[in-house]
Amino acid sequence: MTLRLLPSNDKHASLITQRWIFVFLVIAFLLHVWRIFSLNATYDQGLFLQEIWNGLHGRPFESTLASELSAPVLFDGSLPKIGYLHLSQHFTPLLILWIPFVGLFGLWALPLIQVGLIALAGWVLFLLGKEYLSPRLAGWVACSFFMTAPVLGPSLENFHDLCLVPLLVFTLLLGIARNHRLLYFLPALLLPFVREDVGLISFGIGIWMIIRRPNWRMLGFGLCIYSVIYVLIITNWAMPLFGSEISRRFMQERFRQYLHGEQGGTLDVLIAMVTQPGLLLREIISPPISTFRFLLTLALPLGLIPWLSKDSWLLIAFPLFVALSSRGGNAMAVSLRFMLYLVPGIFAGSIFWWKSNQKLFESKKIKMFWRFCLAIAFGFALVGNPHRSLSALIPDSVQPWVHAPIHKSWERGLATRKVINIIPPESSVAAETQLVPQLAQRRLLFRFPENYQYFDLEGNIQSAEYIISQPRYNAVYAPAFDRESQWLKKSLDRMEELVDNDYGVFYCDSQSIVLKHQHQSTQNLRECFSSEVQLGREILSNL
Repeated sequence: MTLRLLPSNDKHASLITQRWIFVFLVIAFLLHVWRIFSLNATYDQGLFLQEIWNGLHGRPFESTLASELSAPVLFDGSLPKIGYLHLSQHFTPLLILWIPFVGLFGLWALPLIQVGLIALAGWVLFLLGKEYLSPRLAGWVACSFFMTAPVLGPSLENFHDLCLVPLLVFTLLLGIARNHRLLYFLPALLLPFVREDVGLISFGIGIWMIIRRPNWRMLGFGLCIYSVIYVLIITNWAMPLFGSEISRRFMQERFRQYLHGEQGGTLDVLIAMVTQPGLLLREIISPPISTFRFLLTLALPLGLIPWLSKDSWLLIAFPLFVALSSRGGNAMAVSLRFMLYLVPGIFAGSIFWWKSNQKLFESKKIKMFWRFCLAIAFGFALVGNPHRSLSALIPDSVQPWVHAPIHKSWERGLATRKVINIIPPESSVAAETQLVPQLAQRRLLFRFPENYQYFDLEGNIQSAEYIISQPRYNAVYAPAFDRESQWLKKSLDRMEELVDNDYGVFYCDSQSIVLKHQHQSTQNLRECFSSEVQLGREILSNL
């Protein structure tokens, strides 16, 4: 039934595409609301909300949650601190654009921004397609955009800075198609400002312009030069002013195989790659099955056309090189935000291929094959349950069975709202990761059990006033996921230690435990706390 909604004639192509975009926008936003309410949204959702909320209060880019991911905290055993700027991890000046939205819509602003930008990108993709193709074929490409895991996954993920990338790239290419200089220059200027490594995309577009668009060749050279200079200045000079994360953390996480344990910046990694061509080649092609599956997932929703398109390969060459040459679980995960480096080139390149092959679209076999590929891609995208968006319907694990049905998720969401409402909005809080998004509109927030102490502005050690833990939440997922079982154990150990020292039990029920600094517990609350801890221990012992 879904596939029948693909445009069948030129007259109705715009209307059907608009309906697709509206349906995507509404469903994706509602799924985000459900993820946050049912506690399936996690750390990054809160980190960006806190960072933008701080901007609303005159402290742009400040985040204690980001501070917990800094090199001194992760590698040196230091404590997070007030006043830490996220710019040392990712240089994202365009986040200030969303400050008014957070002021207006609060917790729900970021989901609305994310799905809204990606929905708008789909419409600009349709407009780009109509510059070269029939409206019907352009509609097929645009509708396919909303049915692929590399788009659905990043759309439903915790908020991220890359959600602006497809819109800017498609707008830039539309400016080239219409020979509209302002429509080109504005996104070309802004692309690297999304995040420092997005300069790879704009550099790739510049190379594509030089090779495939002779009339824009000089501007292509200019875009390449601008991208290289911007990336080198930001990564080698600007970001180190705020912290050492780019050399100590990010380059080590993704390119440590070239650096052999040494610290290094962007230039150091590039030099290491050039001087080790054998290692670089092995990293790009291995593991071959995973690489093939990754490339297949990218091209499948478009009937494998991107594999035939020179423009697609040129537009994705540089971000694809980074994805294949780096390590880490995120490098080729098709449902994560990093796919938005590749998605614009894949879809735009397909439009350019179809421009010279439109007669093939009249073939019933071609359209049948495209529908078949699209159905498989969409089915796998849904079955994959991206970011637990569909966990109310799809189990998180089959063996062992882990499933939180709708009524249970609704109950824990309501219970959590009740607990959050008793915490004063100006208080410092340490909370488990599933609670972070709903608590993020405050200056002092930390992830428990990793941290509950911090450095204040004078460099003194302070303790969070409130600590919130949900042992039963983690217990649901502990049988199938090591991360949740480790969090459960560490949280129980830390809470028992704190209750024996500086904290008292402020609130306790079957859903949540709240500790308060320098608080005297009542007997009933102590008994409830002991019972919940004992239950958590029993669950861990049976794993």
